[in-house]
Amino acid sequence: MSETQTFSHKIFVQKRNLISIPRDIRDSLNINEGDVLDISLVDNKIIIEPMKLVPSSQAYFWADRTQRDLLDAKEDIKSGNTREFKTVKEFLDGIEQ
Repeated sequence: MSETQTFSHKIFVQKRNLISIPRDIRDSLNINEGDVLDISLVDNKIIIEPMKLVPSSQAYFWADRTQRDLLDAKEDIKSGNTREFKTVKEFLDGIEQ
C-alpha cells in the first residue's frame, strides 16, 4: 500500500477564478495538462480528485468485482491454490466441478 503524503499550500485565486496546483502536488499525483479533475464540496471543503478516463470497452476491468476477483486470484497463485490442465476439455470439465 502506498505511503500517505500530506501537502499544504496557500494559493491565490487569479483572474477568471483560476487557481494553480503546486508542482509537488501535480508531480505526486501525475496530473498533467488536459487531465480531468473532479471537484466537489464536502463539509465546507473543496476536494479535487484526479480522474483517469477509461474506454467503455475496458470499464469492466476496473469494476469493484473484477478487481476483487483479480486480488483473490493473485492470493490463490501465491498460496499455490492452482490446478494445471493438459487439454481444453480437461479445463472445461474442471470448471464444472
